[in-house]
Amino acid sequence: MAFRNLLATPRGRLTAFCLMYVSEGIPYGFTSAAIVAYLRTQQVALDDIGLLVALLFIPWSFKWAWAPMIDLFRFNALGGRKAWIVFCTAMMVASLSMILLLDVVSNFRFLLVLVVVNNLFAATQDVAIDSLAVSTLRPEERARGNGFMFGGQYAGIALGGAGAIALFGLIGFNATLVILCALLALNLLFIVLFVADPDTDARPADGRFRETLVRFFSELRTGFLGSGRGPLIALLYSILPIGSMALAYATLSTLLVDFGLDEGGISTVQAINTVCGAAGCVIGGFLADRFGIRRILFMACLGTAVPALVLATLISAQGLTGIGFSRLVAMVAIHGLIYGCVFGSRAAVFMGSANPAVGATMFTTFMAMSNLAVSIANYWQGQVAENFGYAAVLYLDAALVILPLSVIPFLRSREEVRT
Repeated sequence: MAFRNLLATPRGRLTAFCLMYVSEGIPYGFTSAAIVAYLRTQQVALDDIGLLVALLFIPWSFKWAWAPMIDLFRFNALGGRKAWIVFCTAMMVASLSMILLLDVVSNFRFLLVLVVVNNLFAATQDVAIDSLAVSTLRPEERARGNGFMFGGQYAGIALGGAGAIALFGLIGFNATLVILCALLALNLLFIVLFVADPDTDARPADGRFRETLVRFFSELRTGFLGSGRGPLIALLYSILPIGSMALAYATLSTLLVDFGLDEGGISTVQAINTVCGAAGCVIGGFLADRFGIRRILFMACLGTAVPALVLATLISAQGLTGIGFSRLVAMVAIHGLIYGCVFGSRAAVFMGSANPAVGATMFTTFMAMSNLAVSIANYWQGQVAENFGYAAVLYLDAALVILPLSVIPFLRSREEVRT
């Protein structure tokens, strides 16, 4: 039976990449939000939780080290980059399922190992998906494409994070994890049936490996050093904070627990955050395509600091539990929407700076450095929160926004460079 390849049409590409990114978001939401909230309810220390979230980002931060394998070994006879995506998604299901065998509190160290392994496969899957995106998305649809991609990721995060937290109190931890694994399996089936790598015929892999390797490094050198200043500025930008980030990651989950919310309340706030983030991704992508990526990126990045500063001021004046639920939700929702806009336009900068011939490696390098910045942020935020409180975290987090703002005006894509 023949199935339609969604990557062959503009709408199909947006749909396919959106749904493939859902499979990235589900385990991420579970390991970075749901488990975090569960561990905090079990009185696990903030610095240990910060360590867990920092470690889950390590594979994402260093995925550039093995990204060349995606460019070099296409496995055309097995479907090209689709083979990488299918294998990694299957291993994500397997490694996530192993958590069912654990008491995650008493076996915390082994949980750390499984989280890293799960995210190792997720990061490799991401490399292959991004490589497909770099070579198939048209320049005029890049911002929208990235908006839909990260919108899909936010949807997956909502399922694996807020959705899982809501289910904990209804059906228990293990049953919730089984449902998440089933959702990943359904996404895997979608990829098998409706996604095909268009480059399996255009780029055969029957040449000599040495020649392929030489051509790869030549393309990589041209991509970073022979395409003007755009890729190098993008590389510098990628290692800087995405914006004000404390209300997007582990600090938010622990803050909600310490605020006094139960599983239902935490789930509600996390759901609002992820829905707003997904909407922001799509909105940011459309706005960036229409009004310019750098303009929208600068405004959105600056905007992420506003709710962080407001919340920090409220906590300083009234204490965490005295700020009121409605104010807390409002700040989280506003931040989620604006932070999503940053994602909807930021990744388009990296995609425009990547040489399609080595797209997996270049785009992955940009995104890996971004994940390293997130990993570092989660670690220091856990340390500061444990020792100085949430207000100090939010004030410092907002102040660091000045770093990416100083670089955004100088960003250029490869298409804008004349060499």
